[in-house]
Amino acid sequence: MVLPCALKGTKITPMSKPVTQATPQPEVKTLAVKPRNTLWEDLRDYALCILGGVIYAAAVNFFVVPLGLYIGNMTGVAQIIMDVARIFVPNLKDITGILLLGLNVPLFILSFSTINRKFFFKTLLTVLALSFALQIIPVRQIIPDLNDTLTLCVIGGLLAGFGAGLSLRSGGSAGGVDIIGVYWTMKNPNFSVGKVSLLISLVVYVYALFKFPLVVLVYSVIFTLICVFIIDMVHFQNVKIGVTIITHNKDVLPFITHSLQRGATYWESKGAWADGPQFIITTVVSKYELPRLRKGVMDNDPQAFMIENDSVTVTGNFFTHFF
Repeated sequence: MVLPCALKGTKITPMSKPVTQATPQPEVKTLAVKPRNTLWEDLRDYALCILGGVIYAAAVNFFVVPLGLYIGNMTGVAQIIMDVARIFVPNLKDITGILLLGLNVPLFILSFSTINRKFFFKTLLTVLALSFALQIIPVRQIIPDLNDTLTLCVIGGLLAGFGAGLSLRSGGSAGGVDIIGVYWTMKNPNFSVGKVSLLISLVVYVYALFKFPLVVLVYSVIFTLICVFIIDMVHFQNVKIGVTIITHNKDVLPFITHSLQRGATYWESKGAWADGPQFIITTVVSKYELPRLRKGVMDNDPQAFMIENDSVTVTGNFFTHFF
């Protein structure tokens, strides 16, 4: 068996057999694992969640509302309620932010009871920042001289997707369908938060189809598709990376299985230069976990060699670690 040219100088003993090391049960621990988050890292994540909520709110008030678009998520549902309320109270002030906060209450209960309490607190903080920002950021077109609706949809979608994705990457969410998306993805790893959001968006689109001209629906869909795409790009927990590690130190294996809680397969081999024993380890992690994997491998073996492939598709027993 010959490895790719990137592994020049390494050969595998012909009679060696691959050994698969399955992910252990959570209660089995053989290493003293250093906690992943320090106090400062937690504070940074909370700050990024707030920033993500403010960015998302700015996208809504600077692009969505001035263009008359509908976001296909809980914000869109709040917009629909606002439209219905103005039928009965024509001069009603825009209270979309307050409505959004009210719609999130049952979802907060879901996140607190079934997902993760740290996720709950981060999401609560994000939604509070989002709702507050929606009320204080003026509704106006931020680029007055730009009248191309398609361009504004693209810019707004990029901004909204980055804000929502930033909150998700930091361990929280912008609330609403993001909470449902995280819950659903934890139950079914083949989904992503963006895909779940797109499915739920159909409800808002049906309303827009019958209530407004077709052009409003078209631009709303374009905005949401771009937003969903950026969410899944920024939300590193959705991006899977295949990693091959060449190391002299077998302690890399328990780091992967116990600290990262990932499975791994390894081969015993020999290096061609020194004819010494080596281990070839393959595993799959999320892009969010990749920096931890790099650091852990280098801490155990500074001479280790790693190959990373971000064009992998994983089917089967691979759980998404959001936190």
